[in-house]
Amino acid sequence: MCGKVKKFYDRIVAYARAHISVPMTISVIGLLFLAVLILQSYVKNQYFDYLVRQTRNTEQIAIEASSMNTNSIMKGFISTACSIAIDGDLRDVTENAMESREDSASRAMLALNTELRAYSRYTSDIVAITVVTEEGLLMEYGRYWNKGGYSDLWDSDNMETLTELYDRVIELITTDQQMRYAVSTTPSTHPSISDLRFFHIAVPLVGGKSDWNGVGTVLVISFNMERILETSLLLNENASTPAESYLIDANGVIISHNNSSYIGMELTAYQALTPENEDISVQLDYFGWKSYITLDVAGMRKEVDGMYRNSIFLYMALLMICGIIWQYSNRRMLHPVWEIRDAMQQIQLDRNMPKVEVNGTHEIWQLAEHYNHMVDKLDEQKNEIQRYYEERTLSIEQRNQAEREALESQINAHFLCNTLTAINYDAMDNGDYEVADLLKKLSGILSYTFSRRLISVTLGEEIQWVEQYLCLQKFRLMEVFDYEICFPAEYGEWPCCRLFLQPFVENSILHGFEGKENGGRIRIEGRTDGNRFLLTVKDNGCGMEPEIQGVIESILEENRSLSLNGAGIGIQNAVTRLRMYYGENLKIKLWTVKGEGTAFMFWLPIPKNPVRV
Repeated sequence: MCGKVKKFYDRIVAYARAHISVPMTISVIGLLFLAVLILQSYVKNQYFDYLVRQTRNTEQIAIEASSMNTNSIMKGFISTACSIAIDGDLRDVTENAMESREDSASRAMLALNTELRAYSRYTSDIVAITVVTEEGLLMEYGRYWNKGGYSDLWDSDNMETLTELYDRVIELITTDQQMRYAVSTTPSTHPSISDLRFFHIAVPLVGGKSDWNGVGTVLVISFNMERILETSLLLNENASTPAESYLIDANGVIISHNNSSYIGMELTAYQALTPENEDISVQLDYFGWKSYITLDVAGMRKEVDGMYRNSIFLYMALLMICGIIWQYSNRRMLHPVWEIRDAMQQIQLDRNMPKVEVNGTHEIWQLAEHYNHMVDKLDEQKNEIQRYYEERTLSIEQRNQAEREALESQINAHFLCNTLTAINYDAMDNGDYEVADLLKKLSGILSYTFSRRLISVTLGEEIQWVEQYLCLQKFRLMEVFDYEICFPAEYGEWPCCRLFLQPFVENSILHGFEGKENGGRIRIEGRTDGNRFLLTVKDNGCGMEPEIQGVIESILEENRSLSLNGAGIGIQNAVTRLRMYYGENLKIKLWTVKGEGTAFMFWLPIPKNPVRV
């Protein structure tokens, strides 16, 4: 191996000595490389200084623009809090509730809860509203956790913060300060809803009063920080910029950062982690907050050094390529005889080869051939596009026809619902409240059935519809059957497939109680079963014949499409829709005993995010 390397080296040396162009090329390349090395070093330092300066100026403009937007959002939050605090009706309802605060179910407390729920929807930014008096927490309404059945935010762990907010607001009132609100960023999340971040503005509830005397009630309004976070983190959207933005509160604690691990860290501790970074800050107009941008100077230096190294390697490669081209050009220019000899040798080697027609082998004819192929391809694509648009036109016409038919059906459904509503009001005016209640339930059934909403509804809505349906069927059949629904309200917001229970309930009424005059009973029960939700529809009817049971079980377990009577077709359609909606996580079982009854059991997958806002 060493002998081959030495032999190759000797050949290169011999070639260099025999050709004057080789040392000339090496000398030129060496001089150019040295000159460029010095120039690149100077340009690197100048570019780094320019990059830092331009980045600083750009980020300064960006943080000022972002701060203006953040100030505008904060001002809107303060204005919203003050608008609620000067509501005289809210103050009156609060004072009435304070007199009966020991009875949480009193009319005054319920009225206050209604007012707080209404004001929580004053804007989409409001998360919760809490009323605090001298005696402590009077009432809290959380827009998301009250509805979802979670615990309150202001519990024993956070009560000290709530008390501090109250004391600060009262102190601002008594000392006649110009600013009469207090802000807190803790707690910033609810224990059960981790993806929602908020802060709190405490304002005195003055109602319609023109002075501050006797004001002893404070509203603590929790606002969603999403818009502020979006504005402050918007500066980090350009990943190529070596800068990070973050927001700190009046206590010097980071409350917004694109790296969530830094949220809650003291500013001094964060700056100690990045001592080489350069900070740009702007004091916000409200809450004592500050907006920061930190420039990664070390990272910028590293990036510039990397660019410098890559440029040197690239330049060396280019010089080598240029040297090869230069040497090759010199060789061709100084030794034309060699080229002629090589050409003659090539002709000698090809003397026995058949001649090629010039007009069929050169590049123009090749280009023409490729062009012909391209024309053929374009023609094929044109035919495919024409067929595609014909199919699309037919599809659009069919869709328009379906939409017209659906619109006609929707109009008929609206006509029926409106007519039933009018009859309902007339029955109420005549004092026939039972008929009015039945008409109201029938109207609700029609509205739910013909609704143009998506197929996804909630379990609560589906159970409510079935209850209305059973009520009307019981009125029609009188003493034939009775029904019972045991469904926990906390699962009512879970999404489900619409109208999937009706065929199974109808099966119990039409077939289970066939021939009965009284004593029938239908029970619908829902509960959790491990990692799924179990929903059961059970009756004490006559049960199923073995052959019918086998057919229904085939539908439930294998999803076969079979020809059945009306009830079987309804069950088959419902099972098909359920499998399309829930997929492989759905499980349905049938239990039936001749003379004892029938039960359908549905194991539904628990949704990943059960809270529905």
